[in-house]
Amino acid sequence: MKPRPRRGRETSTQAWLLLAVLALGFGLRVANLVDVSDSPFFTRPVIDGQVYDNWAMAIVRGDAPGQPFYQDPLYPYLLALIYSVFGHSYLAVYLLQLALALVLLLLIYDTTRRLFDRRAGLIAAAMAALYKPFIFYDSQIEKTALAVFLTALFLWLFVRSLRSDHSSAGPRHSSFPLRHSPLLWPFAAGLALGLAALTRANTLMFAPLLPLALALNPQAVNRKLRIGSAAASLFGIVIVIAPVSIRNSLLAREFVLTTTQAGQNLYIGNSPYNSTGQYQAPPWVRPTPEYEQSDFAEYANKTVGKKLSYSGVSNFYTHAALSWATTHGRDFTRLLWRKTVLYFNNFEVPDNQDLYFFSRYSWVLRLPLLSFGLVFALGFAAMILLARGLGRLSFVILFFGSAVSVIAFFVFSRYRIPALPALLPFAGAMLPWLADQVRPRSSSTTGRSSLSAHRLSLPRMAGGLVLIFAAFALTLYPIYHGTGKSEAAQCLSNLATVLYHEGDTARAVQTYEEALASQPGHSDASRNLGIIMLARGNTDRAFQLLSGAVRTEPSNPSNHLFLGRICVRQGQLEAARAEFRRAVALAPGRVEVRFELAGALQQLDSYPQALAQYDTMIQLAPDNASVRHNYAACLYRVGRLDDARVQLEAARRLGGTVNPRLDSLLRTGRSPAR
Repeated sequence: MKPRPRRGRETSTQAWLLLAVLALGFGLRVANLVDVSDSPFFTRPVIDGQVYDNWAMAIVRGDAPGQPFYQDPLYPYLLALIYSVFGHSYLAVYLLQLALALVLLLLIYDTTRRLFDRRAGLIAAAMAALYKPFIFYDSQIEKTALAVFLTALFLWLFVRSLRSDHSSAGPRHSSFPLRHSPLLWPFAAGLALGLAALTRANTLMFAPLLPLALALNPQAVNRKLRIGSAAASLFGIVIVIAPVSIRNSLLAREFVLTTTQAGQNLYIGNSPYNSTGQYQAPPWVRPTPEYEQSDFAEYANKTVGKKLSYSGVSNFYTHAALSWATTHGRDFTRLLWRKTVLYFNNFEVPDNQDLYFFSRYSWVLRLPLLSFGLVFALGFAAMILLARGLGRLSFVILFFGSAVSVIAFFVFSRYRIPALPALLPFAGAMLPWLADQVRPRSSSTTGRSSLSAHRLSLPRMAGGLVLIFAAFALTLYPIYHGTGKSEAAQCLSNLATVLYHEGDTARAVQTYEEALASQPGHSDASRNLGIIMLARGNTDRAFQLLSGAVRTEPSNPSNHLFLGRICVRQGQLEAARAEFRRAVALAPGRVEVRFELAGALQQLDSYPQALAQYDTMIQLAPDNASVRHNYAACLYRVGRLDDARVQLEAARRLGGTVNPRLDSLLRTGRSPAR
């Protein structure tokens, strides 16, 4: 019997190793999901996850909002599809994300194999299997897992597109004409890029680059084929994006490409109110998805003195961000550096949920698995040493382009992670490349892979090692101290808010108390627990909590608003007026804070000042019946009976409840007592 060829044995071994990598990655994700299923978050999405969940259920019921998309729409529509088939099942969502994770490992393996070799593909897939943020986001009701998968799918299709003309060479006898068409892969790459852009809008910046890369593809010897590939990829992008743009534009009565929040996001990350490089909404915006859009619009409309369109609001904040950046160069440069350090740091900046906090629920997340620092260090060094040829250079552009697009706005772990499919192939290639450098050149190794051809001198190889260690050291720069307690408190506060809205006030109070035990004075927990205590009549405890919230976060107008309400309840009207004034100064576009200030001013007999607040409120909210009614009462107190009758009648037309005594006094023309 002839001995089995060495090449065949290597292929068989690599196939078994790939199966082992897939089993490891899948097993870790299943174990994590099983552990996390015992946490209270498993069936309680928070913040953005809750918005996507509610949005999906509205789509299922046929009640989706009839306005242009403010947030990326693909993930909620995917949830709606799952819910329409399996019911409102979070488990079905998690299982689908596990399946996507398994395919993701295969995509990363095959993309890396095509760019480098099978050894690099196995290492890249193993890194993806062990990458802790991937495991974490696979178990969240949140769009990150889908964004990562679609980015990896696009990159795989793009690499296939670069060599599609070679793979299709030969006779074509298939009854399906597109099966061997060299234009099929570019078209599919365009579709995947379009879908990725509907999950993370910043991906759309690569839409012009894909056709350009295919048009310049040196591997395609046929000029017509290059032009056809570019056109096919562009057609794929348009097929996906055009229906969304048409829908948005019809509803907005102006052109809206995918979403209407670009300017707002730019201002969040580049304004005098942001000092951290993370999400820091300006004080007039309530930092929750259900209020963010309307609060941004109200402030913009008030500032320009007219109602702006959706694009008008976005442009308003774009100009505001650029104006601040150009007129405050030192502050902007400092903030830009902060965001750059955040992006390339090993620390996973939390947003809706915190990876480090969730380790209390999952033993998998407590393991010393791979994090960003080592993957970036290996990948960055390989990008410098091995990025030759259009395909590899395109991956470098994609990774750093993604980094720049995130840093231009604000930084979160979940915003960075879609760039990993472009980094992992290089990280996977670095280790076998180093092994090839120290292995003696022989006929058995020469030409076995593209990595073997990249042999460098000993000084350059040493330089590559130094580059790896330097990059890794930079990612470990200690930008966070004591963050764990803060993020644990925020996660617990988010959970408590969900419990409160579910009607489980007792557990909500208990969870808020746990958040405050983790971080005394935490702003959200102190404010929300203070509101509950105020509703229960425990004004002393409410005053203590709200005072703590104001000390912790004095720039939050809601803290001053609710502290002022407690002062009114305690009869401290001067203190209440001071708190309401602070709230108005921080959020001049919010009617509710001006309404409270006007009420306090009326109780202090400061009617002219109260009338000034009502005049502003009428401009901000002309259809608010309560504002009209109280405006009428204030006008009556200063003897302006005719104006009071007009406002009271307006309140009646708007469906508001009218005070019968005030109505009677105005009908009889009886003047107020002096």
